[in-house]
Amino acid sequence: MDKMQPLMNSSLGPCIKNGLQAIAKPDKVSLQVTRTKAKSVDIDRCLEEDYPNDNRWDYAVFIETDDILNTAFIEIHPANESEVDAVIKKAQWMKRWIIDNDLLIITENRKFFWVSSGKVKVSKNSQKIRLLRKQGIEGPQEHLVVDKSMKD
Repeated sequence: MDKMQPLMNSSLGPCIKNGLQAIAKPDKVSLQVTRTKAKSVDIDRCLEEDYPNDNRWDYAVFIETDDILNTAFIEIHPANESEVDAVIKKAQWMKRWIIDNDLLIITENRKFFWVSSGKVKVSKNSQKIRLLRKQGIEGPQEHLVVDKSMKD
């Protein structure tokens, strides 16, 4: 069964691309196994017309293996303490959008990642980072290897 079908039928469907083609900053995101059948979507650009005033999440990468769909939600954003709340709000928006659009297939086997658009300027033990962890968001980090990070 194709686990991607509900996504292909959603408003994200027309924007889903093979591999990491939808990621605008390819130096920030990569795959360890380049032959994987990953797909990606620029959520921010794809949903901009429908949600023009919302703080939309940036990207998702989907990897289907052994009848399991793994989803990496990726936010490429400046990594400063002052940006933690904005990243949390974007993740909350994404989780709400998934439920509102009945895409429960991407509520399991998913992770949220914050990738810094520049240098990481956040203390790993700060109170803000603890808030981030409570929301299930990993990072910030300077580069994300999607398939490796999904296994960790």
